[in-house]
Amino acid sequence: MPDFSNAAGLIATLRTHLSRLSLFQRIAVGNSVIIILGAVIGTLVTRHLAQQAADWWLITLFAAGSIILSLAINFWIVGAALRPLRDLGQVTKRLKSGDRTIELKNPDPFTTHMAETLHSIFLQLEERNRELHALSEHAIDAQEEERRAIAQSLHDDTGQALSMLNIHLDRIDEHIQSDQKELKKQVADARSLAADSLSELRRILSGLRPAILDDLGLVPAIRWFARTNLEQVGVNVIVKAPSAPLDLSPAVTTTLFRVVQEAVNNIVRHADAGSVTIVLQLNRDTVQLRVEDDGRGFDPGNASRDAVELQRLGLLGIRERAELLGGTVQIESVPEKGTRLQVSIPFGGTGGENPHPVG
Repeated sequence: MPDFSNAAGLIATLRTHLSRLSLFQRIAVGNSVIIILGAVIGTLVTRHLAQQAADWWLITLFAAGSIILSLAINFWIVGAALRPLRDLGQVTKRLKSGDRTIELKNPDPFTTHMAETLHSIFLQLEERNRELHALSEHAIDAQEEERRAIAQSLHDDTGQALSMLNIHLDRIDEHIQSDQKELKKQVADARSLAADSLSELRRILSGLRPAILDDLGLVPAIRWFARTNLEQVGVNVIVKAPSAPLDLSPAVTTTLFRVVQEAVNNIVRHADAGSVTIVLQLNRDTVQLRVEDDGRGFDPGNASRDAVELQRLGLLGIRERAELLGGTVQIESVPEKGTRLQVSIPFGGTGGENPHPVG
């Protein structure tokens, strides 16, 4: 009776030795075995057929069968040798989906080392991303606070000073005799310069932190900013938004306004659009902002790749702001067929059971 235990032990030993070989060595050994066995068996069978004076069809049948068998064995050996790579591919998919386990069904030194390296790289990238997000959030918060402080200081100090200067110039003008035309002209020029400076200051303040955003809320601020900047260059603007006041957090409110600000500035500079539609709507658990234009469009893939090199970081800034709040950004654009930007951000405290209607 054959000793199957010794055969099983031999097979286990062979598997252990094979698992220690590299991928190249496995394939080389497997193909070498096929070549050697094929040569030996083919020689013996050919000799036997020659001695038996076999017909040509029998030799052809044997040759075809040998080729098919060799190919089948070769495919099996190569498949078995490459199985660790398939396992490594599964590990990569699990890492990408959030599963950080690195279990391998067919471990060997090569794939085990690769899996451990990938795992380490993924963990390091995650840690660096968390650090970058934290730094980015801190930078954005600091930027908004600095903008608010500068805007408040300019409004309270420089703005008030220019307003008082206008008042004093008006009073001076009242005391100038009508025949002093040259002096009256100088005062009028000074008053005009002060008025222009005040208008420019207000424009700067609106870019830093528009008072309407804090005083009246997000929707009026969006309408005011879009119409002010687009209609003056001949672009028709349609704004669709909830008619009721929005109960959004300051972070969400600021982010959505900055998205509109960046989108409108990009449209003015690059789109050459005739019409722009801005839609703000609340769903059960998210607030969505959509900005569409019928302008010249662009290739989003190329824009993303060239953004850093060309220092066009507006779209990257939009994505970063949204992702810091757990949101997403979708950009759809085709050259000469317009652009569609949609931002979705989770929110709280808006009574999501009954979303505000869009008006």
